Amino acid sequence: MKIAFLFLPGYFALLLGFMGHSTAIGLAGAGLGLLLAALVSRKAGWGPRPAGMKAIDAMDGVAFEDYVAGRLRRAGWQVGFTPPVGDYGVDLIAQKDGQSVAIQCKRHGKTVGIAAVQQVVSGARHHGCTRSIVVSNQEFTSAAKQLAHTHGCQLIGRRALQAWVPPPSRRAV
Repeated sequence: MKIAFLFLPGYFALLLGFMGHSTAIGLAGAGLGLLLAALVSRKAGWGPRPAGMKAIDAMDGVAFEDYVAGRLRRAGWQVGFTPPVGDYGVDLIAQKDGQSVAIQCKRHGKTVGIAAVQQVVSGARHHGCTRSIVVSNQEFTSAAKQLAHTHGCQLIGRRALQAWVPPPSRRAV
């Protein structure tokens, strides 16, 4: 679907005469196509997203899952989403170099407890994954850390997540 937006400017250029009679009308059509593609992609959530911790804290759960999936894809992972219902505690399944990783994303306003680790560890087995990870915008309770250590589950809390967040862009004054 996203690739279709690459062709919109050319389509509008053809439609309005770029290849035919009027270069000005064709260029206007191409501009209109670019504008429409940008608006549609932003509305669909495909455009650039703010990535500061403040923006992450304001995301809902689905947007946070999308953010984590996007960061993993940029790192070369293939990422798939599990169904919203019956996911067995796994939101994403990431694959790279023969590894299959079950990931649970927890965008919370408070410390993440042991249940998140229990869910993703058991869900990883159900989905046939070799590793499990919980990613959160908050830190984890000591019980969650202990259980994660016991089961080899990686915890990515607020401090580690900040390493994923690109620094804010600086504008020339």
